[in-house]
Amino acid sequence: MVTKKQQNSRESNQTTAKHFAPIIVDKGALWGEQTQRSLKNFNIGQQCFDVGFIDALVSIKRASAEVNHEAGLLTSDCCRAIVTACDEILSGRHRDQFPLRVWQTGSGTQTNMNVNEVICTLANALLDADVQKQNKDNTAIHPNDHVNMSQSSNDVFPSAMHLVVAQQSHETLLPALDHLNRTLSDKQTEFDDIYTVGRTHLMDALPLRTGAAISAHITQLKEVKESINQSLNGIYKLAMGGTAVGSGSNAPQGFGAQVAAGLAQQYGLPFTSHENLYAAVSGENDSLRYSAALKQLAAVLLKLANDFRLLGSGPRSGLNEWQLPANEPGSSIMPGKVNPTQCEALSMVCLQAFGNDLTVSLAASQGQLQLNTYRPVIIHNLMESIDLLTDAMNSFANNCVAGLTLNVRQIESNMAHNLSTITLLMPQLGYDIATGIVHHAHLNHCSLAVAAEALGYFSESEFETLMRDVLDKQLQEGTGSE
Repeated sequence: MVTKKQQNSRESNQTTAKHFAPIIVDKGALWGEQTQRSLKNFNIGQQCFDVGFIDALVSIKRASAEVNHEAGLLTSDCCRAIVTACDEILSGRHRDQFPLRVWQTGSGTQTNMNVNEVICTLANALLDADVQKQNKDNTAIHPNDHVNMSQSSNDVFPSAMHLVVAQQSHETLLPALDHLNRTLSDKQTEFDDIYTVGRTHLMDALPLRTGAAISAHITQLKEVKESINQSLNGIYKLAMGGTAVGSGSNAPQGFGAQVAAGLAQQYGLPFTSHENLYAAVSGENDSLRYSAALKQLAAVLLKLANDFRLLGSGPRSGLNEWQLPANEPGSSIMPGKVNPTQCEALSMVCLQAFGNDLTVSLAASQGQLQLNTYRPVIIHNLMESIDLLTDAMNSFANNCVAGLTLNVRQIESNMAHNLSTITLLMPQLGYDIATGIVHHAHLNHCSLAVAAEALGYFSESEFETLMRDVLDKQLQEGTGSE
């Protein structure tokens, strides 16, 4: 609800009419003419900016007001009003006052001004009439002169990108990754003493413990987490203080570092001022590296999903070694059919993340000379990947991994008919005898134990005991197979 005082405050802050054709701002809106013009000129798609990104912009305005006040550039009354307005927004109010789409100017100027105008309207409504008379237009606070003081869209927008990426990485993405890994670790422990057929090139290979197979996914995810954390080191560097082209024009000395320090305290993350503000404004190397880490995560998750799906194929004509949870009917025409739906959903998310990374890569390569002008599409795709990968990992952990069971009977049958297992007995048998047993088993469609007995080398029980001893020794030593 927009109060009358807020409405009057907004109407007194229409600053562009003298330069452009008049435009009527929507009734009840806290924004001003620049936002209204953007709504008119960029009615493209339905994608709006993530709420966390808007909060990041607001947080920058709040921190900037405090630093400007400390530098003697902003009065106590104006600073207090701007900070209070920002806190109002950060508390969750006025969410509907940020309607602009992603598809706008590549610097994000329209959204920066949307935030400036809303804060300006709220702040002016908080000021006493005597204070407002300080300005000739009866407003003490101006969206550009005060809310955007010492700033440019060119340093504010990329800094906000880094804030929200770092925040969401620590609050949602990395916890989801850890949750998935813990769930996999539980299954590794549960299935660790069960031997299964190893497969390379989709062909039978040496046996390994089911827990060992799962451990491969766990380690790969740990390596991805390390890559994400390493990429965040660049994300912690902010462009604040660079203003328009990285030179810091119209910003007081040390402004960027002080703003970064305030934001670091607010977010609880190690934000600092970028060591080269020209680079921070003109390029997107840090976002590109972070996106590559998300792509790595998607690649590892896609393999995980496909391995689960393959091992769970069947139930009568596939591998049918892993029994995936039956969460819902799988077919509208085939009764009783259950599909690996969580695997498919995770796979599609991974493909979307691949596409988002390509978009980020292309956008990061663009922007001429002193400014990258593809930032809205970069942050839109990064946030979509973070959100989708987070939700998909939680869903896969809870609805697939946690309910995974093994079809031990099928695994034992496949182990008994796995001809490659003979490799483990090469030291005892020698190459020629082992080859003869394999050929006999293959030609006669029998197990290795039956073949060994038929050829007169061992009884069936002796062969099985020998094989079991070798497998137990391997289990005790914790060795795997290649």
